[in-house]
Amino acid sequence: MTEPSQNGATSAAKPVLVSVVIPAYKCADYIVATLKSVLAQSFTNYEIIVVNDGSPDTDALERVLAPYLAFLRYIQQPNGGPSSARNRGVEEAHGSYVAFLDSDDLWLPNHLANQMKLLQKDPGLVLMYSDSLLLRDDVPFATAFEKNPQAPPVTFESLVAETCSIGTSTTVVSRQAALDAGGFESGRHRSEDFDLWLRIAHRGGPMAYSPVVQVCHRVANGLSCDNTAMNQAQISVYEKLLTALLLTPAQTQLLRSKIAEMETRLQIGIAKDSLLKDQFPQALAAVRQANSILRNRKLSVATVGLKYFPRFFGKSYKAYLQYLEQRESARLADLYKKQNETRSSRGAKVGHETFTEIANEAPSWAKVGK
Repeated sequence: MTEPSQNGATSAAKPVLVSVVIPAYKCADYIVATLKSVLAQSFTNYEIIVVNDGSPDTDALERVLAPYLAFLRYIQQPNGGPSSARNRGVEEAHGSYVAFLDSDDLWLPNHLANQMKLLQKDPGLVLMYSDSLLLRDDVPFATAFEKNPQAPPVTFESLVAETCSIGTSTTVVSRQAALDAGGFESGRHRSEDFDLWLRIAHRGGPMAYSPVVQVCHRVANGLSCDNTAMNQAQISVYEKLLTALLLTPAQTQLLRSKIAEMETRLQIGIAKDSLLKDQFPQALAAVRQANSILRNRKLSVATVGLKYFPRFFGKSYKAYLQYLEQRESARLADLYKKQNETRSSRGAKVGHETFTEIANEAPSWAKVGK
């Protein structure tokens, strides 16, 4: 385990280059591992800013942070959500660049070094992001770029179309570019990062990414996770940009097309949720609505099934979902067993806090930046 060092304590004579901003909310169980992953960085010209966003576990949070206070700036504020916490961190930052890190994610040791090397190689870039290792129950199961392959260049259009997708904990961005774009939208609790990246890109800020896995990101558990709120938030971002930005006709058409796609996805999600609750009329209405927006054969078949055989259709969907979840659980259990065996053979602790070991144990994922 890497112990706290002076890595993050930049001397007064040396201007800080990177400010690491960590919003803290209900994260006492995770944030020490997150901090240790920052303190283990091979790049040392940074400061750490932890923003306690009115967390209800403040007492526990401050207890676990106490040994690290010499290596960070700790800021408390009333709860305002992730936008407010990140904006406060950006405002307080001394660095020319800001690196965002969620309080339950972790960086591999060369993350900042890799990103800063690329940014300094091309001073015109205002934002760099990278691939990340996705974890479920602390078991790696894929990379972000496997789930969402990137299609460069990174532009406003590619971000809207989701052919490029930026993971917040992988991002290093010019502080001035973030401020010039207006920062994170106050009060927005979902897709607030997506909204800011789009505004930076629309202003012409050049962006790029590294294909190297540099971050470990914990994802929500379960194949049937409710994505309704996220879809609604993304639609809200697109709708706002239609009126807030000066767009070309092609950009306007792209946004409207994505809104239709997201509304279809939203209605399909509502239909699935309704099926799980045996709410067949609601499921049928949602499928019909989805089919009216974006007609396709599968939605037409689902409409017929829900209209004439709702209970059979519902049971079939539940059985299919159960099969997927069992298959995924078995795959993760097998991965976890193999990793435990590997750790035991090296005398390593199972359930250690540093995820560098996990990256080392995942040779099937190419381009891991250790």
